[in-house]
Amino acid sequence: MIESKTKPTKPWGEIGQSAFGDKSTSSEKGSISQSILAIGLQDTDVSGLVAPPKIAILGASSDHLIIKSDLALGDEVRFGLNYSAMLRAMTSPFIAKEYLNPLGSSL
Repeated sequence: MIESKTKPTKPWGEIGQSAFGDKSTSSEKGSISQSILAIGLQDTDVSGLVAPPKIAILGASSDHLIIKSDLALGDEVRFGLNYSAMLRAMTSPFIAKEYLNPLGSSL
């Protein structure tokens, strides 16, 4: 995690479209605890990530993922992945991979 702050749920000013042609549809729900993770659409299929309990995925850019959480800076978050998310993560040169043998130790 590279940032963790309490922020408003709706950005101020005019909302434009992302580099992928999407336009945010966030609504005002007050301030919430949000975190930025250093993983994004260039690394994985964000729609195929399964967040752990008490964490919600709010959005993503090409290189960052925004989550709702009460985590501290530097905490690690582990997601479940569907096939599409795993395929993109495994072929991304920006993702470190560690292969485990069936007993759980590194190869």
